[in-house]
Amino acid sequence: MDIRRLEIFLKLMETGSFSKTARSLGIAQPSVSSSIKALEDDFGQKFFIRNTRRVVPLAPAKIFLPFATKIVETAGEAAWTLSHQLASSREKLTLGSSSVPSLVMAPRAMASFHKLYPKVFLRLLSSDSAEVARQVASGVLDLGLVGSEQTDAKLWSKPLMSDHLVLVCSPRLLKTMRDPPETVEALAGWPLILREQGSGTRAAFFSSVQGGVADFNFKAEVEGLEPTLALVRASFGAAVVSSLLPGVLNFRDLRVFDLDFGRSRRFYLIGRLEGRDSPVAEAMSAVVSSLAAGFEPPAEAGSGVAAGEE
Repeated sequence: MDIRRLEIFLKLMETGSFSKTARSLGIAQPSVSSSIKALEDDFGQKFFIRNTRRVVPLAPAKIFLPFATKIVETAGEAAWTLSHQLASSREKLTLGSSSVPSLVMAPRAMASFHKLYPKVFLRLLSSDSAEVARQVASGVLDLGLVGSEQTDAKLWSKPLMSDHLVLVCSPRLLKTMRDPPETVEALAGWPLILREQGSGTRAAFFSSVQGGVADFNFKAEVEGLEPTLALVRASFGAAVVSSLLPGVLNFRDLRVFDLDFGRSRRFYLIGRLEGRDSPVAEAMSAVVSSLAAGFEPPAEAGSGVAAGEE
């Protein structure tokens, strides 16, 4: 029996809403619907009906509730016991991460995890958000850290820290442009370096400008953060990046400006919905969730940034 389906069932019994259940668990609403349908098919019973206001549990759902609760609690106790045995076992875990969390969250998570489970061998692979999600869904990666919400019905996701977008450029380019962009319309006049397809930062930028990308002066599309910043330093163009990066990278020779789009972006921890995570993956998930709950961006690595910039 799929424990995750039972967790979704219990949350739906609590909220009485498919949409609230999806938001609470950090998954897409179709995943909630498909999980409940699969559970109903397994038992040959109809558990819920919808009326105009909420989802109403039927008698089979009420009968099943205490059993589902006991199964989930027992599974949680077993996972806790197994995860604490990891400290004396030799296990492996492969974590995938998009560029921003690979610099901001993954190092902290791996260091904290290693203190708890020093014999577990960790592997970190970095790619764009779309590729990380694909590899988690296919089972190549145990867990993923991504910069955009995923809609794949095979995946669960947990919201983590958030950021907003900033513009980074060289002092030489700023001198030619004269003034920092204070509006979306002003930004359209800047030469911009575009991140690759699948990048969470690219998706967040397109979403923030609400599809008006045809008006922007894109000079190149570049795969990866490091070559993007190299082009910025060469004054080829400016780039839209995460507000978290000046805290972990050396931006002393660059200028950084807030983009006042009025939106923030979420990062997510993702895993496979079908089948239970391994004890080592569940242990890493707990570490990441704990870090995200008290997350504060690190102090800026750069200095000499103009007033009003970050």
